[in-house]
Amino acid sequence: MRFARFVLIVQAVIMIGFSLAYWLRPYEMANLNGMLLMETASVSHMRVYYGGLQLGLALFLLWAIQLPERAKAALVMLVITMLALVAGRLGSLWLDGGELVGFDLASLIYRVFAALLAAAALMMIRERPTAEPEAEPQPKRSRMDDDPPKPFRVGDETAVLPISEPDQGPEPFRRGDPLNAASVGTPDVTPR
Repeated sequence: MRFARFVLIVQAVIMIGFSLAYWLRPYEMANLNGMLLMETASVSHMRVYYGGLQLGLALFLLWAIQLPERAKAALVMLVITMLALVAGRLGSLWLDGGELVGFDLASLIYRVFAALLAAAALMMIRERPTAEPEAEPQPKRSRMDDDPPKPFRVGDETAVLPISEPDQGPEPFRRGDPLNAASVGTPDVTPR
């Protein structure tokens, strides 16, 4: 995870640097790319798109450093973004018949190298599985033995518990019962 964090931090710092360069020096950065900014809208576009987009990507990379799941997603995003930019550069060279000189060549080499570093960091994270946190010990049950219960089978002997006599409480009252009538204190009124 250290190598992945290193790659993400380096890429974030580079992107923040380019973002500031496009914001503070849009004319010079456009000239490096062979563009000429003629209108205020084109200067604004250079600051917003090139400067703002790179700042947003850099902030995402810095946010992703905190957790391994986020770092994986950021590395995948970095690989895909860099390879897409390389493919765009190579595709434009093929379609336009241009040459790789100066800033374009350095940009292409940087993006290939960044994609390779991000892919290597992603592979290193995947190879080393994260250790699962140890489970907290479960409290012991209050049974006499810790063996799991055994299923009952036909023919098994069951323990016969002695049957104790229930506590002798008062008998229920029955109308005309001389014992109950005497215990209540009323005379016996049963017909003779």
